[in-house]
Amino acid sequence: MAKNEGLADTVVLKLLSDERRASGAPREATADAPGSAPTVASDEGGVEIIDRVAEEWRRLCEEGPNDEPFYRPEWIRAYVRAFEPAKRLVLITARVGGRLQAVLPLIQERALSYGFPVTRLRGAANCHSCRFDVVRGAGLEGEVAVSAVWKSLRRFRHWDVLQFCDVPEAGALDRVCDVTRGDELLIARWESKRSPYIPLSAFRGDEDPWRSNSSANFRSSMRKRIRRLGARGPLRLRRIETADPPCIQKFYDLEKMGWKGDVGSAIACDQSTRTFYDEIAENAARFNYLSLYFLEVNDQMVAANFGLSYRGRFFSLKLVMNEEYREFGPGHLMINAGVQDCVERGFTHYDFTGPREEYESTWTSHVRPHSEVLVFRDGPYGRLLHAVNLRLRGRVRLRARVGALLGRADRSPRSGGQPA
Repeated sequence: MAKNEGLADTVVLKLLSDERRASGAPREATADAPGSAPTVASDEGGVEIIDRVAEEWRRLCEEGPNDEPFYRPEWIRAYVRAFEPAKRLVLITARVGGRLQAVLPLIQERALSYGFPVTRLRGAANCHSCRFDVVRGAGLEGEVAVSAVWKSLRRFRHWDVLQFCDVPEAGALDRVCDVTRGDELLIARWESKRSPYIPLSAFRGDEDPWRSNSSANFRSSMRKRIRRLGARGPLRLRRIETADPPCIQKFYDLEKMGWKGDVGSAIACDQSTRTFYDEIAENAARFNYLSLYFLEVNDQMVAANFGLSYRGRFFSLKLVMNEEYREFGPGHLMINAGVQDCVERGFTHYDFTGPREEYESTWTSHVRPHSEVLVFRDGPYGRLLHAVNLRLRGRVRLRARVGALLGRADRSPRSGGQPA
């Protein structure tokens, strides 16, 4: 018997019998007292355990603060199938009054942390996932559920380190780490990225977005590029909302033709990455939020954007361009056309989703900070791991910052610079 603390400190939790576990049902921590006390369950397996709660999970995303595609079950399922098919998935859920109020998908693995063996539980996400957090319900019930999930995770003994990548500022995990810091846990946190976004309320539907830019040099450059490219023929924007295989393949081929194909980082260069985006496209089309943009002149692709139009917001996942049109600034032309289409559809935000690049600062100064979070137990081994990670990761990040500063003199597309 273990006593729960905090918001549910009067509720005693107990683990169900081994017989229930052997039957294939998830392990649950059930409340002796009735009412609004949370019930926490931990299930292990593959993507089938996501499918069992998928419909409830989607409802939770739509009703709570995690109302973005990256937190939905089909997104996590695509990640697991593409990148972690042989790993053990741990799915922790919390219910209040029988209703799902929190979900935390984790990958359990043995690994080395700077040479030290660890059992690690990490969020089911990577750099293609854009962001990660506990999926929670709205209001007090959601807060109670997150607290119950976290306390259950602390009692789960089979981990040395918890790892979460790209946790948004003020998200559930971010707040939980602030509250529990020093409470028998050691927490290390670094900023992982600042993700730019454009509020669309300032744009008019009858005017090209680039005309609203504060930089006179940028407006002049865009005017000249559009005029010169227009001499070749009219620009046309196409938005594809079905997962049409030939259209998806055209996008992959265009990306591979550029510098990403040369260095092997294009989607088509890695089967796992392609599997992920194939499944994302299929599910986004199934649930009506796929938006694959093609910008063309004389039926020739100038640029393309693999994105998601979700509940009044646009999320740009991959922006690619035809190097043959580099002199016309195809990346900026694609952003301009996409923003204009979003404004005409009444959208509120255009989200770049990835780390801030220099070219994006031309369009916006608004960013969302994200963090990488590591959590260690406050014991001898946990303190050692915490100290090693703080020291060595600090050095790695310092070298990365110095390299970035030295590279700013040449912000070519290969180094993530301005889109031509």
